[in-house]
Order: sequence, then C-alpha cells, then structure tokens
Amino acid sequence: MKLRQVEARDFRNLARLDYQPGPGLNILLGDNAQGKTNILESIYVLSTGSSFRTGQDKNMVAYEKEAFILRGRYDYNDRDFETVLSYNLKEGKNFTLNSKKTSFNNSDRLRVVLFTPDDLYLIKGSPGKRRQFLDFILGQIRSEYGYNLANYVKILKKRNLLLKREQSSTRSFKIIEDIFIENAARVILARINLINILDESSSSIYRQISREGQLKTRYAITFPIDSGKINLDILKTALKKQIQEKAEEEIRRKSSLVGPHLDDIHIYQDGKMARYFASQGQQRNIAVALKLAELYTFRKISGYYPIFLLDEVLSELDAQKRQLLLDHLQEAEFQSFLTSVNLSDIEYGQAAISIVEKGSLQ
Repeated sequence: MKLRQVEARDFRNLARLDYQPGPGLNILLGDNAQGKTNILESIYVLSTGSSFRTGQDKNMVAYEKEAFILRGRYDYNDRDFETVLSYNLKEGKNFTLNSKKTSFNNSDRLRVVLFTPDDLYLIKGSPGKRRQFLDFILGQIRSEYGYNLANYVKILKKRNLLLKREQSSTRSFKIIEDIFIENAARVILARINLINILDESSSSIYRQISREGQLKTRYAITFPIDSGKINLDILKTALKKQIQEKAEEEIRRKSSLVGPHLDDIHIYQDGKMARYFASQGQQRNIAVALKLAELYTFRKISGYYPIFLLDEVLSELDAQKRQLLLDHLQEAEFQSFLTSVNLSDIEYGQAAISIVEKGSLQ
C-alpha cells in the first residue's frame, strides 16, 4: 500500500495542503507548531476515521471555519483508490471510498501504523496500554476480532452488573457465563497467536536498530493452563476452572477477576522484565521495535504493508540509534512518514524531504 497524494482543506492549520509523497521514506521537516504532526494526523484520520490527538472531530476544524475535508489517493493490490473524509460542524462526518459512501471497516480502506512519543508507555505504562496495542493491530487485520472483542466487552459489563446486584446464582448469570467464556477464549487465542508472530519480528528488528540485547515478548494470561499446547477448547476449560475457583472472591468483590480485560504483555530484554530493568533509552528502542514489528506482522498476515507514521521519534533516540532507524526505513519496502525538527548529523540518503512552515509545504 502506497499513498500517492494527500489533500487537506481547513484541517487544523492546513488551510490548503496538496502533498505528493515519495514511495519510500518521507521526512517532514520544520520547527515546532508548523503543522508537521497535523499532516500525519490527516493521514491517520483518513485511515481510521478518528484522531490520535483528540476525541472530538470539531477540534480538527480550522479556526473560524465550519468544516474540513481530507482526500487521499493510494495504490493497493494493483488498484487505485481515492478516499475522502469530510466533516461539518452541523452535518457531521461523511466517508467515501472511490466515490461510494462506506464505513471505516471497509477492507480496502487505507491502513496505517502510528508511532508517537506516547508509545514509550508501551513498555513502562499500564497493562491497558499494551492490550490496546494488540487490539488495534488485530482490529486492522481481522474483522472478526473486532466483533469478538465488542461482544466480550458487552458480556463483561452484563456479568459485572449481575455480580454487583448479587445475582450470580441466577439462571441468567449461568447463560451469560457460558457466552463470557466463549468470547474471552476467542479474544485470548487471537492475541496469543499475534504475540507469537510479533515476538519473532520484534526480536530481529531490535537487534538491527539497537545492536544490543535479546528481546522476548510473551502474552501473560490471568489464569493457569495445565497443558503444553493452547487451543480454543483448552482455553475455555482452563478459564471455566479458574472462574469456579474465583467464584467466592468475585461475589465478594462484585467484579469479574478473570479474563482478557486483565491480561498483559510481558516484554523481556536479556531475560529481565524491560519495564523494571531496561534503561530509558533501551525502553525507547524496544517501543520502536514493537511498532516496526507491527508492520511486518501485518504484512505476514495480510500480504501487504500498511503505511508507517512516526511523529518526533528521532528526538527520543541517541545519535547512533537515530541513524540505525533511518537506515532501516530507507531500506524498507513499506512507505513511511517521519516528522523532525532537524536532521543534523544524520545520513538520510534518498529520503524525500519536505519543509513544513505555517501549515504549508515549502
């Protein structure tokens, strides 16, 4: 998947953007508050329908304007696509693909992987951040995963409500529990399979972009499994057993204490838990490696690369690691977009450089 053109009208400070990126590494260069991140955000919004910076669409409309429009043209599967997203303060949002109204679940939509400085919390942040990382990848790759996860979240809320109402002995609770176990097992199995692929990719990438240490990534389940292998039936049996053992505690605490809503990812560097023992610089490199692994995992499962967006990643790395990352991006088969304030002491080879100033390309 390669993006050939991005147009933005009245999107934040991008009054009239018309951008034709290169097929490889694209660097958006400029001072702070000039619009570099806004360009990345426009691509992200075209892909997902939402922003990574705000939860309200109206915040993306330019000052004293009532609407914005984004248009992207890209190649995918030897076909040309045009995607358009418009938003009006009064009428809301409209999304089309090749002039036909559609949803953001369309299999032909633009796909992206995003890295921002906030992703450093993948290593040292809460388990919820790491679960979101997995859920976003699986949501882009497997449409059925989003369905299973949504069902799980709904049934989890119903189960917790019955526990709070002290109705765990009712027939309704037993029915809900069977559905809970089924959906939980499907979510967990999908995450485990994904982690196995991510682990293989991230370990190799980490060595390339850091030249140090061994990286291992493991999925941490909230219940024991008495088997050397894992499949759906084994997960359901183990989950049911753990729920039975936790029944009294769940009744006392009025909450579900087992399930994928409590699982985590354990990341190890040289056999030690990275969140506790890796240095700040090492944690940064691990986060970048995981995001790159996301791209390669997407390619392995779906057959093509999404577009890689990196916001101010270079400022988080030392000189050697910056160069190693840029070398990797320049040699890669996927298209990437990277923002930076300066490129001093960096070899950027054949990268396409665009200067961003006051919301315009110079």
